[in-house]
Amino acid sequence: MVIKAVSKERIDKALVEFDRKFRSKREWQGWENNLAHRYAIHVGGELYPAKKIVSLATGIAVGEFSGGHPTNRYLEKRGFTIVELPRGEGEPVLQFKPGSVYDRKTEINGPFGGSLQNGIATSATYPVIFLFTGDSGEQYGYADHWEDGAFFYTGQGQRGPMTLTRGNRAIAEHAVDGRALHLFKSCGKGNGYAYVGEFSCADMFERTQPDVSGHDRTAIVFRLVPVGIPGEVIEAEGQDEDEADLSGSLAAARLAALAACKPSSDDLGQSAPRKIYQRSRKVSHYVLMRAKGECESCEKPAPFMKKDGSPYLEPHHVNRLSDGGLDHPRYVGAVCPSCHREIHSGAHGALLNERLKQRLEAIER
Repeated sequence: MVIKAVSKERIDKALVEFDRKFRSKREWQGWENNLAHRYAIHVGGELYPAKKIVSLATGIAVGEFSGGHPTNRYLEKRGFTIVELPRGEGEPVLQFKPGSVYDRKTEINGPFGGSLQNGIATSATYPVIFLFTGDSGEQYGYADHWEDGAFFYTGQGQRGPMTLTRGNRAIAEHAVDGRALHLFKSCGKGNGYAYVGEFSCADMFERTQPDVSGHDRTAIVFRLVPVGIPGEVIEAEGQDEDEADLSGSLAAARLAALAACKPSSDDLGQSAPRKIYQRSRKVSHYVLMRAKGECESCEKPAPFMKKDGSPYLEPHHVNRLSDGGLDHPRYVGAVCPSCHREIHSGAHGALLNERLKQRLEAIER
């Protein structure tokens, strides 16, 4: 969204409003140290959160416009001084809010890595692949769209047949590599990118469609499924088949879980969400068998037994902020509810998660 033009005087009033209504509130205490805020307005010896002030001045919600350089330029044109907030040793948190708009250079690829130009941007420093889509992509032969609960995402390559290399291979093998897929949609040139959400790749297929020159070519299309679809929505269909497909042998369960993570183009008639659900169950089934009733974080016995007599542990994805979706056994641990909550919400959660990640790497080496 283009930021509505307002006068310098209106922004001055927003600064006063922030001091009067927000600065003393608990959620704004120490905001300068929050890694979500990278830039501030410096006025009269005080610091003000840039996006919040623009939001107050224009009436546009913070999540509806891009921060970083676009907001900074907007303020600088009106005579305000923008400073980058000092950062300690802590890393920025890879967390985005669906529907919110982000600047690619300063809020996506800048802090987290990956190309600033490619539609598929793989980070070298974080376990993540950033995917970018938009209406303008159609002129380059990309026709991304939603269908039956999945997002059909066209692969990389503007001319000639697409190949399973570079970004395309990264998407296909994201589960094996332990990388999360984060999808953004362009809001138009210079207006930032709206975050769509985190996805898992169910499968891929080839189809004929025009390239940038208008010539027909073979394109690779990925069926992506949003992470976090409630299992109950899909579980009702074919539950008996699912149970029969789960092996009682640890070795066989491991082979089935590893096979589930490999890219495929089979059974495209099955819905992508259900396909992800079935494959994820194979990973979870093996991981819970592998734990043998003990939490893989604290190494204590499961807190109780389930109605079917099995120990209660919860799958945790060490490379994700949320749990769910397809992943690889090397990146999924079986943990007790207490450790699970502490990893996600505790003061030392990041440390516990890193230790679990190392332990899983040793187990699955």
